[in-house]
Amino acid sequence: MTVKIRRSAQGQAMPRETVALPSDAFGLSDATTVYWLGNAGFLINSRGTTIMCDPLLVGFDMPVLVDPPVLPEDVPHVDALLYTHIDNDHFNRICLAALANKYDELHATEYVASVARDEEGIPGAIGHDIGETFKVGPLSITLTPTWHNWQDHGGPGSKYGHRRWERKEYCGYWIETPDGSIWLPSDSRPLPEFLEWETAPDMMLFDFADNGWHIGFAGAVELANQYPDSDLLLIHWGCVDAPNFTPFNGDPERLEAAVKNPERVHALALGESLKLTRK
Repeated sequence: MTVKIRRSAQGQAMPRETVALPSDAFGLSDATTVYWLGNAGFLINSRGTTIMCDPLLVGFDMPVLVDPPVLPEDVPHVDALLYTHIDNDHFNRICLAALANKYDELHATEYVASVARDEEGIPGAIGHDIGETFKVGPLSITLTPTWHNWQDHGGPGSKYGHRRWERKEYCGYWIETPDGSIWLPSDSRPLPEFLEWETAPDMMLFDFADNGWHIGFAGAVELANQYPDSDLLLIHWGCVDAPNFTPFNGDPERLEAAVKNPERVHALALGESLKLTRK
C-alpha cells in the first residue's frame, strides 16, 4: 500500500493529522493546485484564481474526527464559492455565514442559489442549470449531472416529503484550467454519463463511498478504471465519526487495492495539496 492513513479506535479509516493551510494557498501561483479541506470540500488555486467548493470548516451537526486546515476567519479571500447540493455536509449554512465578505461570487444549482438568496440573505447568489458553463477568471466551469435526491426516498409524509426533490437541484462540476481538467462527480449514484467523457479528466475529486445514494464501491472502481490515468484525490471519507455509516467511512486502502494504476490514489491529510498535471 502506498496510501498512508490512520484508523480510529473503531477501525474507521482516517486521514493523517491535519496540516494548516499555508498562506500562499490563496496567493499568486504559476500552477493549479488542489487542497483538501475535509469531507467534500476543497480549494483550487489556479494561477492565482481561487475557488472553494462545499467548504465544511465549522458547524457540522455530527461528531468529527479531524480538525479543519483553516478557519473561516482566517480565509483571506476567494474569487468564488461553489456548492453542489443542499445537504448540510456540503451547503453548510453556519460555515457559509462565517465566510461572509470572504468571496466575490457564489455559484450553485438554481435551487441552492435560491436558498442562499431567500433564506441566507445572499442577494447575488448565482444559479445555473445542469450543463451550463460559467467563468471564474480563466476557469471554465460546467455543471455535470448527478443522482442524489435521496430525500425523495421516503415519499409524502416523510421528514423531507414536504416537497419534491429533483435531480436538477444536485450537480457536479467539470473545471477547465490552464493546466488541465478537474472533475468533481460529487455525491451520486452511478450514471452512464460518467463513463462517456470523450476526454478523460486529468484529476477526479473522488467520492468512493460504498452507499446506495453515492457511487458504491463497485461503481467507484468502474469509474476509476474507465479513466485509468486520472489522478484520484479522495474526498468524502475519514472526517465524520461514523464507522457504521457508509456515506462517510470509505477505506482508501481498499480502493487502492482494486483500481488500475493504484499509485494515482491520493489519500491526503486535510490541508495537503495535489498539483494538477495534464495527462
